Amino acid sequence: MEERIVKLEGLLALQDRAIEEQGKEIFRQQQDFARLRRRLDELEEKLENLQDPEEIAGSERPPHY
Repeated sequence: MEERIVKLEGLLALQDRAIEEQGKEIFRQQQDFARLRRRLDELEEKLENLQDPEEIAGSERPPHY
């Protein structure tokens, strides 16, 4: 009986460690997602602020001319 309890306690310790590691990984992924979301928002804003490509093409000659 005591051997079974020791075995169950060992399994519980392993599960606790695995759950803690998963929690840390989820936290890191949330930070990465938030950083990527901010970067995407910045890029979308920059894209909106660009001039229309047709206007640029019509008013400037390419450098090889």
